[in-house]
Amino acid sequence: MPDPLLRQGIEEFNRSHFFEAHELWEEAWNEAVGEEKRFYQGLVQIAAGYHKLSLAQRNGARKLLERGWQTLSGFPPDYAGVDLAPLLATIATTVRRLATD
Repeated sequence: MPDPLLRQGIEEFNRSHFFEAHELWEEAWNEAVGEEKRFYQGLVQIAAGYHKLSLAQRNGARKLLERGWQTLSGFPPDYAGVDLAPLLATIATTVRRLATD
């Protein structure tokens, strides 16, 4: 995982510091091009979705998580050295829960 912004964002995300992860990944997104830009877009959407969820903004959270899931589900499961499968599974569970609550 060569990109320090990607790594730092993952560390923040795993600590449930979703806003901080969003900011780091957004910085990387601004510098990225092509497929890499789309990858960061998905991460930014997911971090923003979980941040909204932490603020009890459930509808906005669900929409952002769905968009992020759709964006990242098109990538190989180990894109950029990130194990996407567990992340996508967790997002799908969260979205289902938000849709039924």
